Amino acid sequence: MAYTRPQTLPEYVRRVLPAALIAVAATLGGITFGYPAIAHTAPNDPELDVGAYDDCYKKGLGQGLDEEEFFNHAAGCCAEAGGTWSEAQFDCQAPPAEPAELRPGMLPPGGIIQTFTPVPAPSTLVPPTSVPAPNTRG
Repeated sequence: MAYTRPQTLPEYVRRVLPAALIAVAATLGGITFGYPAIAHTAPNDPELDVGAYDDCYKKGLGQGLDEEEFFNHAAGCCAEAGGTWSEAQFDCQAPPAEPAELRPGMLPPGGIIQTFTPVPAPSTLVPPTSVPAPNTRG
């Protein structure tokens, strides 16, 4: 059996490959710093956890609470679940949505640009031309 030399990469590839791998790792790692909103996954918006409210509400049933105590219990459950308590409706409601924020860069540098009104279409009427009378003789 004859000895065959193992195939190796050319020398220039072996010299460039470690630097290329480091550059790729630094680029991919730097993406997190370039897009911090994507890296942050926890929501900031409060929202009502209906399941948690229902579980807490049911725990108060049959506990011998009078009307005012049960009312306070239900309101407390609503607050813990992230809701807004409505005394008038005796109900837990989702918190109101926050209005959309206008971020920098959403408007052009001069502010709002006036939109143009469309130009009316050109007239497509053809002026009448003189047409000879049809020959009615047969």
